[in-house]
Formats: sequence, C-alpha cells, structure tokens
Amino acid sequence: MLSVNRSYALPFLPLIAALATLAAFQGGPARAQQASSKKETEPAPATPPCEKQEGKPCVPPAEPAPKVRQIHVVTQNIFDPGKPGEDRLIFRLANKFHFVTRPEVIDRQVLLRPGDVYSPEEAAESERILRKNRYLYDAKIRPIPTGDGRVDLDVVTRDVWTLQGGVGFRRSGGANDIHFEIQDVNFLGAGKAISLQHESTVDRTSNLFTYDDPNLLGSHGRLGLAYSDNSDGSLKQLALERPFYSLDTRWALGVQATLDDRVDPLYSRGHVFDRFQHQQDVFGVYAGFSPGLENRSTHRWLTGFSVERDRFSPAAGYDAPALLPGDRTLAYPWIGYEYLQDGYFTERDLDRIQRTEDVNVGRQLHLRLGYSSTAWGGILNSFVTDIGAGIGWRPSPRQLILTSLQGGGRFGNGGTENLLIGGSVRYYLRDFGDNLFYAAIGGDVSHELDPERQLLLGGDTGLRGYPLRYLQGDHRVLLTLEQRFFSGRELFHLVHFGAAAFFDAGSAWFEDGDGKVAADRKLLKDIGLGLRIGSSRSSRGSMIHLDLAFPLDGDPSIKRMQWLVSTSDTF
Repeated sequence: MLSVNRSYALPFLPLIAALATLAAFQGGPARAQQASSKKETEPAPATPPCEKQEGKPCVPPAEPAPKVRQIHVVTQNIFDPGKPGEDRLIFRLANKFHFVTRPEVIDRQVLLRPGDVYSPEEAAESERILRKNRYLYDAKIRPIPTGDGRVDLDVVTRDVWTLQGGVGFRRSGGANDIHFEIQDVNFLGAGKAISLQHESTVDRTSNLFTYDDPNLLGSHGRLGLAYSDNSDGSLKQLALERPFYSLDTRWALGVQATLDDRVDPLYSRGHVFDRFQHQQDVFGVYAGFSPGLENRSTHRWLTGFSVERDRFSPAAGYDAPALLPGDRTLAYPWIGYEYLQDGYFTERDLDRIQRTEDVNVGRQLHLRLGYSSTAWGGILNSFVTDIGAGIGWRPSPRQLILTSLQGGGRFGNGGTENLLIGGSVRYYLRDFGDNLFYAAIGGDVSHELDPERQLLLGGDTGLRGYPLRYLQGDHRVLLTLEQRFFSGRELFHLVHFGAAAFFDAGSAWFEDGDGKVAADRKLLKDIGLGLRIGSSRSSRGSMIHLDLAFPLDGDPSIKRMQWLVSTSDTF
C-alpha cells in the first residue's frame, strides 16, 4: 500500500482542468476554425471582370457556389454480395430478413435541400447526424457536378443488423449483471427504437419497456417513452421535444417528466451499509432560440421551469435506515446559455474499432442558473446551478487532447449544498504504426452532497482491479494509462478485434472542515490485460470487454485477480 502525500495536490485536479478550459475560452479562435459556414439562400452575385490597376495583380472573380439540384439516397443492406466473402447463404438470409432503412428516413435528416446553395460544412454535419443513428454503420455524402453549375447529392448509408434478442452478461467489481432482451433500434426500417428487457443487477431486478422516435411524424421532433416494473419500485419516463438538432437550428421546445420509485443503497468498501426508499418526481419544460450558425459557432439562449420532488421513507424488508434523508422539493424558473464551436473532424480506431468517429476540438460551453422559492411551490429557497465546458487541441496529426469541466450545486441561506465539480483531461497518441497510447486523468470535489448521493470509486467506475463501489469520499481522482492495439482485419465478415494493456490508479477520500485528509487515504493501483470484440454488422456497435485485472494494493479480502465482462460503446 502506498500513502499519498498532500503535496501531490490531487484535490486540485478539477481546479486545474477548470483553469485550463476557461483560459482556452479567453483565447482566440481554435485552430482550423476560421472559415465561415453561414447558410446562404442565394449565391453571391457575379462581379464583373477586374481591371488591372497599377502595382496590383488582376484577380478573377470567384465562381458562385453551386446549388443543389436533387438528392439521391442509397441505403445499403448489411452485406454486399458483390464483395468477396459476403455472397454466402447465411449473409443473404440476413439481408432478406432485415428491413433496410427507408430512404425517406435518411432524406429527412439531410440538412441540405434541393435549391439550397451547396455547403461542405452542412454536408459534413449531415453525415454526423446520420452516424449518430445506431442502425447505420456509416454515412457518406458526395456532391456530383451536373454540368450546369449545380450539384446532385449522393447520400450513401450502410445498415447494420438491428433486431437483437437473447441473454446478456456483465461482470465488474466482483458483481454480476444478467439481462434478457429483445429490441429493434430500426423497427421496420422506420428509424424508431423499441425494446423489451428483463435485467437483474446488484441493485434490483427490472422489467423494462422503451420506445424512442427521433423523427416524430417525419419532423425533427422526438418522442421518448419508458416504463419499468422493478423489484424495489417502478420507473416512468416521458420526453417530447423539438431539440436543437443542428448547429444552425433556430429554436427548440420540450417537456420532460420522470416518476422514479426505488431503493437507494449506500456503500462502503464495496458493501451496502444502509438503504431507504426514494420517490423522485422530476418535471420540466423549456424553450430556446438561437441566431443560427455564424463564423462556425452558434449561441443558444434557453429558459424553462423545473420541479424536482424527493421523498424518503424506510425500505420495506430492510432494517430501518441509520439516517433517513429529509424530504426535498425544488421548484424554479431558470435561464441558460450554450455555445458550440464547429471544430469537428473524423477519426478511426480512437475509442471504437473500425468505425468513423466524430471528434470536436471546438469550444463548448453550457451554463444554467435557476432560483427555487416557496413562491413557486418549493420548500427550499436557493439558487440552482449547472455548468459544463470543453475544448480540444491537436498538437500534431498523431496527437489529440480533450478536456472537460462540469459542475453543479445549490446556494442559499443554508450555504453551499449538493455541490459537485469535476474535470478530466484525455490524451491520445498514435504509436506502433496506427495503434494508440491513451492516458486520462480526472478528479471530482464535492461539498455537502445530498444524503442519497455518494462519490464512489471501484471496479464499475474505472478502478478495474477492485470491487465495485469500493471507496467513497468527498474527493476522488482516477488515472488511466492504456496501450490499445487495433486489428484492421474483419474476422468472418462480422467482428473486429482489439486488445489493451492497462494501468489504473485512483483514490477517494474525505477531508474535514480544516482541509485535513483522512488518515486512511490510500492510492490504489492495478494492472491488467483486455480483449475487445467490436461488431461490424450489429447495431450494438458496442464492444465486448473481456478484462483480467490484478490489484496491487488493498486489504487481504480483495481477490488477487478480478475478471470483468461488459459491453461499452467505447474501447
């Protein structure tokens, strides 16, 4: 075991990330973010040929930007019989029973329309919007000159298998999760997701139904529904909104509601030491407007009203809790601001295997401020805040740095409450050809968290060699070093393989009011090896993780080897 000296300044990691992010916001525009992408409705009028002036060269007038004549959508099936190895009976059967995405579903998501001035930036953003859909492997948009000063757009997408069913298994931190499900994220090729699932986790057993329609009635509206019958309660969710679906979207509107009844456990050293029933009702409505995309960035202003009601009682079938939280109601109007800079570029083999990844190194900022009062129906008078920021850099074509900062809390007559501030820095470096070295460090600081919230660290939150929810505190830090190996070969035309060697180090601890650190604070470390299996034909595009982790510290009760099985969207 290694004792950590305060001179290491681990508690100040979120502050360091905050200063770095805020300093970046005060600087000039990010690299490669100079070109304007403001949408035009008419091409600039042609200027007459220039007349050469003494001492100045004659510069011919710029060609007017072409207009879009028409859009051709080609939705490809899962397998291409024209490719070697894909003209097999099992692949042809998969194509036959798969509902190919309807062309109109793709067409509605393309930002450019016939008659618009062609914009490479809007074409690239349309590709990003399409790639967010789990039912597509990739999307490409190509302008084809027609010879009359206009262009046709060829939109080519490739489907993946979306009907999923069977048994899933996950193991982390010495605990097992099992689920049975049937889902289709592209029901009948319409782009709508339906899921039925039975899941058993360390916290509860659930029977869950979800429905998500991201293009309600052919519009940019979204409808999300969820209902879960749980062993410790139930969950009901509704979301109906028209979000900011693109950088140039001018308005947004939405309403959301969640009714959640559950048992909240409290953990110490990986074991539950207290439980209580928690009924949480959340309602919200919001509206937003934006002047649109200007100089490759957008500003958004939002306002809304939220109600958050939390009620607590002893949990049936368990001992009375040692400390039962008091009931709490927040009701507050709020205002918000968002800033998003278009610094997007595409990568492969970064956090996913052989998938196009959209990365934004532009500045991103989110601010929200509300005031809860008894006049609005709350029982607490306090300001409610929520912040987030991020920025990235590319020191060289083979390096990438991404930083983020987030936080929130309440401020009122009772002082600062439920405050949580966190930050992270991620570093990517291409090495050994096109493989990757990855390093990440993150930290969190909390103050007077609500009793049902805990700042935890363990096998389920990045410290892979230790039990889940093993450490708790009001400070937390985690370092991850990982050498990732990618294979460009597609095995059986179904999966891609990757591997990782990793090192984790982290801690969570309490400090008293004078800033003194608890005497038992330890820096825990582990090393391990992992196999990654990424599906190239499934909507789960998520990777199967098979990890062996070996703790280097901790008490004798910790197993000397932890094996973890899980699925994740990232490496």
